[in-house]
Amino acid sequence: MYSYGCSFITILLLIIPQTIITVNLKNKSFYYIKNNLFTYEHNNKFRHKNKVKKKIIYNITINNIDNSQKHTTKLCNVYYDYTKTNDLISKINTYEEAYDAIYAELEKKKKEHLDYIDNLNTFDGFLKQYYKEIKKHKTCTPQTFVYNYLTFFNAFKKYRNYIFDNLHKYDLSLYNWSLDFWLPLINQKASKFIGIPNITKIKNWLKNNENVFILSNHHIETDANIIKMFFHTNNAEDIAKNIIFIGGHKIRNDPLSKPFSVATNLLCIYSKKYIDYPPHLKEEKTAFNLKSLNTLNNLLSKGKQIIWFAPHGGRDRKRTNESIPIGSFDKKIIQMFLIFAKRSKIKTHFVGMALNTYNICPPPNSIDVDEIEKQRTCSYSPIGINLGEDMLEIYSEKNKNDITTNFYNYVNNLYKQII
Repeated sequence: MYSYGCSFITILLLIIPQTIITVNLKNKSFYYIKNNLFTYEHNNKFRHKNKVKKKIIYNITINNIDNSQKHTTKLCNVYYDYTKTNDLISKINTYEEAYDAIYAELEKKKKEHLDYIDNLNTFDGFLKQYYKEIKKHKTCTPQTFVYNYLTFFNAFKKYRNYIFDNLHKYDLSLYNWSLDFWLPLINQKASKFIGIPNITKIKNWLKNNENVFILSNHHIETDANIIKMFFHTNNAEDIAKNIIFIGGHKIRNDPLSKPFSVATNLLCIYSKKYIDYPPHLKEEKTAFNLKSLNTLNNLLSKGKQIIWFAPHGGRDRKRTNESIPIGSFDKKIIQMFLIFAKRSKIKTHFVGMALNTYNICPPPNSIDVDEIEKQRTCSYSPIGINLGEDMLEIYSEKNKNDITTNFYNYVNNLYKQII
């Protein structure tokens, strides 16, 4: 085992990434997943057996490149039953009508929630760009467009004042929507999924009651949804339903992020910069973090946990030359999770993963501790996910003191294959 110089108490008080994580779920399979299937080209086409009165369907194909072999992924037939939703949807026939209806609803919400006017104003640009992208690429119907946004507004109203507990279990009624909302922005033909055979290894580890940490870079707020989509479409529904995402401050406190955050399983922790601001809440936030870390310890002691976190502690940012390098990994974060793994006395794997999702919903270049993001945008773009091996098996006996550097270099090499 590795030895570490930092005291355990010091590590407990240090940061944990502003990221997303996953939890053990015991509910039945998501409706979204029931209607989506990953298949190789030689497989029979997916046949949907459920009957829905009104169906809005769009299909997706994603190129998967693994071990120099190219396969076709088909994320098929997303069905919506509009008979139980607002009558407005049945009146929509064009993208222009859809946009006008959504914008009118947004203006209505601004008048109803004056205390959140700044948050809602930031959504104007995002809505306009989303509209332009789906109209140009025809990746969803006008009815689906309206449905997604009406659901968002309803979720915003319900959860705008919601306070997350240390361990949050997803809202089942929003889970499928949280995936479907981002689906029309994905350029399927240019997307890459690599490392699919490694999913089988993770399945076997979990079956043997072992724990799995997934370490990756972090690009956008919706990375959790993209990761769940990756597992769902590659015959790993159990993993997608049980993964836990570590959630930072902004995704839990920004009213526009909350609808997507409540649809995800989160272990909630304040990063160091948010513990210190504002100063008078530092003691309260520190106590919250200790409770969250104790929750993590209890989860790991049970085994069969799969948890995702970003050792950088936040989202990667674009440089002036347009490159998007992976942010450096925080040594103390890596040490903390390694210590937790050792204390659990259950075999734990540290799997590397790389994400390339930046352009779908890029973060701002500036980082403000005390402010919401003033501008939001999106674009139709390919995505990339590269799932690697257990890094502890690769670096178990060499360069123990450089484990953080080794982990970073490994993930960075995965990243280079999908950019």
